Amino acid sequence: MKKTATVLAALALSGALAISGCAKDTTGTGATTPASGSAAAKYLSDAGVATPVTINLQYNPDHYGSSSDQEYGLIKQQLEATGLFTVNLQSTEWVTYSQERTKDAYPVFQMGWFPDFPDADNYLTPFFAANNFLKVHFEDTDAGKTIGAQIQAEVTQTDPAQRQAGIEAIQQALAEQLPTLPLLQGSQWAVTRANMTGVNLLISDELAFTTLSSPDKTKITIGTTDKTVTIDPAGSYDHGSLMLETQVYQFLMNFKPGDTAPSPDAADSCGFSAPTVYTCTLKSGLKFANGDDLTSSDVKFSFDRIIKINDDNGPSSLLGNLDSIDTPDPLTVNFNLKEANDQTFAQVLATSAGPIVDEQVMSPDALTPDNDIVKAQGFSGPYTFTTYNFNDTAVLVPYAGYNGGLDKPAQESITYKTFTDASNLRLSISNGDIDVAYRSLTPTDITTLQNDSNVTVYQAKGGEIRYIVFNMNTMPDGTSNYSDAQKLAIRQAIATSIDRDAISQNVYKGQYTPLCSYVPDGFVGATKAVCDMYPLDK
Repeated sequence: MKKTATVLAALALSGALAISGCAKDTTGTGATTPASGSAAAKYLSDAGVATPVTINLQYNPDHYGSSSDQEYGLIKQQLEATGLFTVNLQSTEWVTYSQERTKDAYPVFQMGWFPDFPDADNYLTPFFAANNFLKVHFEDTDAGKTIGAQIQAEVTQTDPAQRQAGIEAIQQALAEQLPTLPLLQGSQWAVTRANMTGVNLLISDELAFTTLSSPDKTKITIGTTDKTVTIDPAGSYDHGSLMLETQVYQFLMNFKPGDTAPSPDAADSCGFSAPTVYTCTLKSGLKFANGDDLTSSDVKFSFDRIIKINDDNGPSSLLGNLDSIDTPDPLTVNFNLKEANDQTFAQVLATSAGPIVDEQVMSPDALTPDNDIVKAQGFSGPYTFTTYNFNDTAVLVPYAGYNGGLDKPAQESITYKTFTDASNLRLSISNGDIDVAYRSLTPTDITTLQNDSNVTVYQAKGGEIRYIVFNMNTMPDGTSNYSDAQKLAIRQAIATSIDRDAISQNVYKGQYTPLCSYVPDGFVGATKAVCDMYPLDK
């Protein structure tokens, strides 16, 4: 059976896809050959770029699901079918990929994104403002600096209409430069045993653990293929790590299931006490599971260490508007902001940058090993760990001292198992070996499970996006053979040569849909700037 917030229409697939004005696909995969005089060819010839252009394109085979192989195989075929490109396609496992991508190792590479909070800015500031997590040097360019200023202006704009106009203008400017190329927008999916209840898919593309319930089991097992980088918040800015962090750490503000605005968690209240001062008052008597008091000093420590450590895989880019923190008393925290009236700051407190850690446990200037964190039990969220085997099995039990805004756990324990591939995850939920399968099943797996009476398939609108990233210094092939103008022409030629509809239908069976700009559908300010500016070559 299936429970869904958004019902997908059935998509008829054919062995060959014909696109008006293009040569017919002869591969059966959606690859097409542009007619002579294509826009892609003109971009390259006008910039004096000799063809075929070599592109070193890197993708990850595990973190974004097993269909990434097919997706990037199809992209390679589409680009090479133009006769304008030669694509060297390479893949790297996530543990290495997440490190190397920030060190100029990949000229052109795959990335995905799950929103930290339900605001369009979350698709702009973390990507393109100063100290962004992509680290591909776009912010160093003149265009990047100009767009960075535009982003800062929309963040602090209090008039909703003017802010929306600013977000739309930023996407137009980004489309002209193409530091990244948006490709696809996904839905959220979860599969449970048929008698499970309390399934909530959060707006930030996460599964709420606390509400999961079963009439015949007090111990629930959740399976995933998501990998964890670390449970130290200063070194993680990825979906797999956040999934565990949201269970064991408290946040000042947090999202309750179904809400699109954050509400107090460890805080009793939060709000602007001055245009550049955002003040939170903590609940009294908060404690970590190890007995340490949780005070404003821990809150200041948590945010300060993220900025100080500034790890390549950490969330420091979310704190770009934070100037300093002062704590006038044990229950009061003042966040002093660089720019007044930050319309996103309350939501930032509920993101990967927001977990409150125990300053008596965590190093102030370096990442703390996961096993040391678990041993010290510096947790004040709904759960603590009793077992933690990195990217294998973790056992979480309710923390009796949790005093926050989320539900108390509805079960005795949760076992969280990491699977190496989607096929084993599907077999485990189908056979009843696990109770919940969440991220990532293949489109074929989901279709199969929708016809399985022993399980329930849940779908909800998602903010997940998939996109290609260009390193401004090393694209397209890792050399310095091209001028900035030629690199832009190459990005523009690529943009007109990739068929999103073919990827959506032939790889994902419509479960991912074409993404045509930087802010996805469903968020205020979404446009189709990229597809409008770079229609598929005809």
